[in-house]
Amino acid sequence: MNDELARQGIHFREFRFEDIPALVNILNRTYPDTPTTVENEEHQEKTYPKDNPRLRFAVETGDGRFIGVGGCLKPFWMKAPGVYYMHGTIQPDWRRRGIAQALLARFEPYACEQGATRLWANCREDFDFSIRFLERAGFRHFGLRFESKLDLTAFDESRFPGAIERAAQAGFEITTLAEERASNPDADRRLYELESAFLPDVPLPGGARFEWTYEDFRHMLLESPDSDPSAIFIAKRGRQFAGVTSLELAKNGPVYTSTTGVLREYRGQGIALALKLLSIRLMKERGYTEARTNNDTANPSVLHLNERLGYQRLPGWMQWERPLTP
Repeated sequence: MNDELARQGIHFREFRFEDIPALVNILNRTYPDTPTTVENEEHQEKTYPKDNPRLRFAVETGDGRFIGVGGCLKPFWMKAPGVYYMHGTIQPDWRRRGIAQALLARFEPYACEQGATRLWANCREDFDFSIRFLERAGFRHFGLRFESKLDLTAFDESRFPGAIERAAQAGFEITTLAEERASNPDADRRLYELESAFLPDVPLPGGARFEWTYEDFRHMLLESPDSDPSAIFIAKRGRQFAGVTSLELAKNGPVYTSTTGVLREYRGQGIALALKLLSIRLMKERGYTEARTNNDTANPSVLHLNERLGYQRLPGWMQWERPLTP
């Protein structure tokens, strides 16, 4: 396979920080409806856990053009024993040339050397070329993460009369992380403890569960370029943090709801709906016309809530697994 790539003038080299602008260009060509930025990708690069194993290659032509990237890493944001995760994005004009197969040939032995027994990958539900590759490479489809969008210009909050007031009547105060920080120096840590309490209840395909360190929580939720503490809504009962919904305020694309969760003992009281409604108010105030979110097929309660709000399903993300043998 490497000989075939060489005949086409294609080779792999180590990915470098200065490759990020070219990577952003390829990502935005591949996913034009959810564009990323150099600022976002540089933040992810700078905050990647230094002790987390990763093998990564830039894909380059003979004349030095960057045409893609591939990586294999331990998924540090979740608890998934024996799993390594493979990803790759190739410039559309250079697909179907054997690049993905050559990357897999590098990543499989690497993952085995790290002690992995399963290799995971994902792809968009409407990317036929990715599905064909994964099926031919021996991957098995085992899960789906829904992508959904909400037309904010058509959203009518009057369909949910009294929802926010009922949460208050039940003894919950809804505030923001920005407001909490003004009076509580431990607000960030308490929010992390809240998320750590309910995230293990969020079902992921393949039996995985979300799990992150406080440092990763800060990097991913609080310090990213799209983060805003006034867009992280917190439901409190007395001094206890009981629920949260947080937004990623993209500068050149739709706004994303990244996390919504409520402690187990307070579920079923309309807290998530109240949090969602207040977050939608903010989205509209900030001038966004479209909101997006991701949910797993194994999480019907949140899927049902989003359907009530008017979210419409888009092509989701298919989850794939390939067993590894040493």
